Amino acid sequence: MQHRWEWRVSNLIERLIAAHRVRNREIRAELARRVPDRLRLTQLKKERLAIKDRLFRHFPDAAEMRRIARDALRRARHA
Repeated sequence: MQHRWEWRVSNLIERLIAAHRVRNREIRAELARRVPDRLRLTQLKKERLAIKDRLFRHFPDAAEMRRIARDALRRARHA
């Protein structure tokens, strides 16, 4: 059974991972345009990096971060 704080951290991590994925999609969509908006790309990339920094504050160990991300993605697919 998860403690309340573990659930909150897990929920936060899942939201951050989802936000990171959205930024990735937005970046790819912008790059696919005939004339990508460089200012928008710069902003999206800064946001994506900020999200990644927040994730690594919770999990400085990259291997642990990837494991948590894979688990969150697996749960999201089966939900």
